[in-house]
Amino acid sequence: MKKYFNLYPAILIAILWADVNYGDYLEVHRRAAIKTEAGSGAEIIERVEPQTCVELLNEGRQENGYYQVRAPGTQESGYIYRTFVRRYYGDMPVPETEESIIRSLADPRLRFTEELRRHAIRHLSIGKPQAVHERVLEGYVLGHDGRLKIPVWVQYELGRGDLTGTAARKDDFRADASIPFRYRAELDDYEDSGFDRGHMAPAGDMNRSEKVMSESFLLSNMAPQVGEGFNQNIWRDLETAVRGWVQERGRLTIITGPIFAVENSRVSYGVIGRNNVAVPTHFYKIVVDNNDPDNVQALAFMMPNRALSGENYADYLTTIDAIETAAGIDFLSALPAAVQHTVESNRAQGLW
Repeated sequence: MKKYFNLYPAILIAILWADVNYGDYLEVHRRAAIKTEAGSGAEIIERVEPQTCVELLNEGRQENGYYQVRAPGTQESGYIYRTFVRRYYGDMPVPETEESIIRSLADPRLRFTEELRRHAIRHLSIGKPQAVHERVLEGYVLGHDGRLKIPVWVQYELGRGDLTGTAARKDDFRADASIPFRYRAELDDYEDSGFDRGHMAPAGDMNRSEKVMSESFLLSNMAPQVGEGFNQNIWRDLETAVRGWVQERGRLTIITGPIFAVENSRVSYGVIGRNNVAVPTHFYKIVVDNNDPDNVQALAFMMPNRALSGENYADYLTTIDAIETAAGIDFLSALPAAVQHTVESNRAQGLW
């Protein structure tokens, strides 16, 4: 059964490039040893003191009462007994420095004066609230919303050479353990939901290696999509067309994500699973050709998340400006302002 919430039309995106991508973690509460195996007689890798935080591995599963962890000193994988630690959900604490605070506020439109720097360091000394978890993978980069439990944008460059691989699709769908437990989707959220686990960066674009293909099946790259008539049809056709345009043009940048559209002055969306994974009302895809800096071109699509059998994706061409307004996200921010304005305001008259 679907539940419904309201979502403000504008989504505030907070950018934070973390130095390390930790998911759940353990804090040692009495002196303990990290061992090579999950047993009392195993060799000791490292001893850890109370209040030491250690990275939790193997998605937090226990073996004979032991957690698998990464030893903070040697960085080796080992085991620590459960009674010596407390488990916490979220990002492992990383001490803030003045530089990390300023870096977390990076924005090309914001010039940090010494005065602003002092204010930021004062107000954020205990950490900056994090709404979006950004992750960098070999095949793509994403911004994942911890409330919606889905990515709000996934962006990657795709070249002709990236499509020559032979890695086979293995459908190894799994939760992204780098996203804190309570802010991510789990496999059972999609079970019996009536929705597909819809790729934002499609597996068909990721066949250059087994690693890249596998990473495309992380749930942080997924959002609930209507299957028949959408994900399995018109959306798949658009993804196939993008690969064809890459073959023709050599190299393109693709940005994909969800929309929660305003209707009757409200934004309502369904959720699935015990983690309340948000079901978008629409999806967008932006395809940018910036091979010639003097002639940057783009195609932008926005289509409703429902069965669109028999329809053509060309009918859903729009402007990047329209997607920015609907998503509350600023795209193409590294382009010169004049170029960005021209490209984003132009609706393509046809497909490439």
